[in-house]
Amino acid sequence: MRFKRGDLPGIVIAALAPAGMVVLILAAYGLWQHEGSPVLGGAAANLALGAGLLAAFSRFIRRWNVLIGLLLALALDIAAIVFAQRSGNDHTALATGLKLLGVALFLGVNATAAIDLLVHGLNPVLVRRDERIAARRAAQQ
Repeated sequence: MRFKRGDLPGIVIAALAPAGMVVLILAAYGLWQHEGSPVLGGAAANLALGAGLLAAFSRFIRRWNVLIGLLLALALDIAAIVFAQRSGNDHTALATGLKLLGVALFLGVNATAAIDLLVHGLNPVLVRRDERIAARRAAQQ
């Protein structure tokens, strides 16, 4: 299989996402001194597997602008949540709303990637399969 220009995002995701996600988990839960435990290895393996699958199927994602926009909105939302926590306003309605917005944005990122994968990856395979079956039936009659 030859690499195409459309494979570049997948290569970048495969190279940077697992390490970035592990650092994010370590920072979020304060696990920097969590040595000698299989928790970090298990988390890193699961994150790397997810990022590897995303990288492998990134050639089917066509709406990168929507995906990147949602990721940027999610990053801004996370920054706003951290600011609210550090300013002592963690238990306000605004902070709760920001957290719920973060969940919605995360679901939006996943839904956008999954829909593109289904529409541009799986659907053409199924259409070609149906065409082959129809051609065989027509040849038999």
